[in-house]
Amino acid sequence: MSAPSRRTFVNAAVILGVGLFALGGVSSIPPLRKAEREAVKKLALSFDPAESAFGGEGSQDKPWRRWKAKPAVVPEAPRFLTVDDDPEGWFSTSPPSPVDFAILFSRLKGAGHTKIGSAYLMAWEQNDPLALVALRKQLDRFDSAVLGLPLARGASAEPVPAPFLRLSLDIGEAEGDVSALPQVNRLAVPNAELGGERSQAGFTLLENETDAGDGRQHLLARWGNRIIFSLPLATEIASLGIDPEEIRVISGAEIRLGAGGPVIPIDEFGRTLPAAEISAVDIPATKIISDENPVPPSVDPLILRDARTEIPERERAWSNALGGLVQALRSAPRYENSTVLPRPEPVTELALISLLAFFGAWATALRGVFWRPIVTVMVAAFGAELVWLLAGQWNLWLPPFAVLAPAAVTLLLGFIPERKAAVIPAVTVPSPAPQAPEQVHASPVPMVPEPVSVPRIDPPEAGPVRVRLRVTASGLEVAKPEVEILPEPVPEEPVASSPPVPSSDSPAPSAPAQKAMKKPGRASSKKKRR
Repeated sequence: MSAPSRRTFVNAAVILGVGLFALGGVSSIPPLRKAEREAVKKLALSFDPAESAFGGEGSQDKPWRRWKAKPAVVPEAPRFLTVDDDPEGWFSTSPPSPVDFAILFSRLKGAGHTKIGSAYLMAWEQNDPLALVALRKQLDRFDSAVLGLPLARGASAEPVPAPFLRLSLDIGEAEGDVSALPQVNRLAVPNAELGGERSQAGFTLLENETDAGDGRQHLLARWGNRIIFSLPLATEIASLGIDPEEIRVISGAEIRLGAGGPVIPIDEFGRTLPAAEISAVDIPATKIISDENPVPPSVDPLILRDARTEIPERERAWSNALGGLVQALRSAPRYENSTVLPRPEPVTELALISLLAFFGAWATALRGVFWRPIVTVMVAAFGAELVWLLAGQWNLWLPPFAVLAPAAVTLLLGFIPERKAAVIPAVTVPSPAPQAPEQVHASPVPMVPEPVSVPRIDPPEAGPVRVRLRVTASGLEVAKPEVEILPEPVPEEPVASSPPVPSSDSPAPSAPAQKAMKKPGRASSKKKRR
């Protein structure tokens, strides 16, 4: 291997960047997190093939978790107590009155039943208050009594009724986005019976929701800041004795009924798929009155449902699908306590990713055409083996993408050939023969005289100033200014004075001046004569 080149450093930066992104960014992106969960699931099942469920986000705070499934329990066929048209007239009225239902529930309690659910809508326009009191007292005798009521969404919201509040979940306890769940705010039927002080409730039909045609049934809905459950789900929760705070709702994934309870898959709308080909056991409600012991008690709750011919078609379809939905809830898988799949310490993860990036950059820098692909394949295999060893030997679950992604990038970069620098052949160019320098005749440039500024000289009072201009080849020049001083005026009376002594520097006087200087007396006499 030669000295590290620019490509070596670039490859190291790319491999390290991909590794760091996969280490910290995969757990925050839902599609990548889901794919990584599948990779962790396959890796864990390779060590222990027991059927399991996996959860968590794969981060340091929320690591992966594994729930091993308990042995499957084959539930009994669902049993329903059907209220029909009563052609023989066993009830006092048709449909049955509050007194009839009070007697019916009293006979069931006497037969040993402790858990019931009612998908039959008990609502009367005119009723006897004493009969309603008797009905509510009989309902409170059961360990769990869940009533089914249809719900709707209207312009004016109503407070959540007490039976729904007793078996509901705060919306803040749900995990994920619950905005797609159906919204309700009132009872769809006025004068509906809400049961006694211990009665609980679940919804049957949601009038504002249309059937999607895929056979799925709603299990969850929103009423204000509460999440309420459907009648089959609420009956199972009450039968298992689970506190609502122990219920874990993961929107778009599952509903966990307690730590070791069933896990029910749901979609983002809170729906699940009923079981197919279910043979439910229907027992006419009139036999409770006519026979001594027609319905022996069971572990599972007994549910009443409406089988009259006069009910609307939509209610009939929901009542017919009730058996498959109950069977799907009771046969849902159950799991043991979760096992944490911890991640290594952050410093350890960074050290492993940096080590992998170093070896990857070294492998891609090899010059040999034969060795470079082989070494890059070995580095990629080392990354996969590292994940397998940490998980299998030390139970340290390094994020698979954090190692496999840099290994894949190393493998890709190892098969990319290195660009060779282009070699430019040397070309000998003959030098030109020396030539005599050409004489360049400069063209005459017209001379433009520059503006001349004449200095201002304040002349003395004795005389004017004379300035001489001289024209030269370069323009106008100003000669030295000459000041001509006028002689002072001669006084009227002569003043005797000695003749001036000429200095050596002054010029010699002219001849007439000398004569005047020699004859001063004559000049003055003539003047007097005048």
